[in-house]
Amino acid sequence: MTKKIIKEIKLSKRNGILCENLYGELRYITQNKFDDIIDLYNRVESQMDNKNWLKFRDVFYLNDVLHNGGFIIGCYIDDILVASALCEEPSDSYTECLHEIGMTLEDIKNTYASGYVMVDPMYRGNSLHRVLLESRIDVSIEKDKKFIVTAIAVENVYSLRTVLNLGFEVKMQQQNELGTLRNILVKELISDSAITA
Repeated sequence: MTKKIIKEIKLSKRNGILCENLYGELRYITQNKFDDIIDLYNRVESQMDNKNWLKFRDVFYLNDVLHNGGFIIGCYIDDILVASALCEEPSDSYTECLHEIGMTLEDIKNTYASGYVMVDPMYRGNSLHRVLLESRIDVSIEKDKKFIVTAIAVENVYSLRTVLNLGFEVKMQQQNELGTLRNILVKELISDSAITA
């Protein structure tokens, strides 16, 4: 199967040390690469202080994302997945939140839920969370979505800063099933054609 490359990116750090000539490829992740996501999850989760910030997603869940109109992207370095994230149709819990903040049913149909962001600890400091989010925004616009919603633990100030800097707005706070208080953030998407119209 041909790799679907979104773009090549230059990275500057490996294991916290500056380096040259380090490049990654942002790619769409397909079903035959789900093992890469599980391997990345294991590397990330083993280094996390607060394990409630990242919930495991199995192969069945990932299949549902792709089969229900969502997409998964990742950054590969030398064919090793070092960062990934997904966009999917909003789940029931997201739909309830979106209703609570005043979104119409039509708005909700035109929304992606963005999440399951993971960056290999060895490659932190390369702005991969931001790069993945910018790419998810671009792909969502290409797919004619109008909004992206995401949830971030209140204590996760690094992720919160990244999404706020990309134009997301905190709309409400909600506890998840593990008791973690999360900010629910929404970004309205504007395509280039809408700007020039």
